[in-house]
Amino acid sequence: MAKISCCLVILVLFWTASVWAQARIDLKAIKVIESSNNPFAYNAKTRCYGLYQISEICLKDFNYFHGTDYKPKSLFNPLLNKKISAWYFKRIEKMLKFYGVPVSLTAVLASYNWGIGNVLAWHKKGGEFHRLPGMTRAYIRKYKKLSSLDKNK
Repeated sequence: MAKISCCLVILVLFWTASVWAQARIDLKAIKVIESSNNPFAYNAKTRCYGLYQISEICLKDFNYFHGTDYKPKSLFNPLLNKKISAWYFKRIEKMLKFYGVPVSLTAVLASYNWGIGNVLAWHKKGGEFHRLPGMTRAYIRKYKKLSSLDKNK
């Protein structure tokens, strides 16, 4: 039984490491920015839910790809919200690659905050940081300030 538990732990660690290693996103920083760590956060304007502020469109995409039928209220479950956020960051990276946009921290975070379609148009116009909307530039700066990744410890 101990061998099975050990193997299960190793598999979980391997899976979670690959989720964060691809885009190198610090999900702890994201949830602070998105919801101030409030699992019941809801933005009526954007219709985004939970810790990572998952939109209904993102949820629909997740359900389609995973054969699930989660409802928006399910997004108040912190574990599900985190799972969808981690999946979506990987999806953003794949979409950026597909459309020929260099995968960078700026492009990934801007896509999560501003939307992939907007980032594609921004990239076609040169992809200069100062041409991102002010709220997206502020989001990226806040992320860099909060993120524990790549900081010397």
